[in-house]
Amino acid sequence: MRKSLISILTLALFIAVAFTMAGDKEVKHEYVGADKCKICHKKDGTYESWLTTKHATAFDGLSDADKKNPEFMKYYTTGTDAKGELLTGVQCEACHGAGADYKKKAIMENREEAIANGMIIPDENTCKGCHNEKAPGALGASAKEFDFAKMKVKGVHAMPVKEEKK
Repeated sequence: MRKSLISILTLALFIAVAFTMAGDKEVKHEYVGADKCKICHKKDGTYESWLTTKHATAFDGLSDADKKNPEFMKYYTTGTDAKGELLTGVQCEACHGAGADYKKKAIMENREEAIANGMIIPDENTCKGCHNEKAPGALGASAKEFDFAKMKVKGVHAMPVKEEKK
């Protein structure tokens, strides 16, 4: 009897620890790249508009040495996709979150579901993740002049950011 009680308590403890650890794990979404975003966002002009911005060509403007500098990668690339390919420039997912789990049209049409699947609605803190004084080179030097309110009106995709419905 005592042996069964110990076994049951041990199993209960194991299950409790497993659930606690599972609850602490952050879901890691994968990047898909702007070419996947383009499939839908070419129609609304967002993709083409983004191509005209400094974000789209951020990596291209770096020197060859800076392109190999890990400190610059955080600010001038988006990350790597599931195949390990580097997504150069500040692509859609750098601000909106890795899109593998929200890229489907059925999910994107439901804002809450898209957010639950990793989509980020960028705000001032999102921008200041890169536009800050810790950033290397010219990006860091210009961070003091970064004005979120002004940039929001101008738009990140060379088109004004839509106001959120309340």
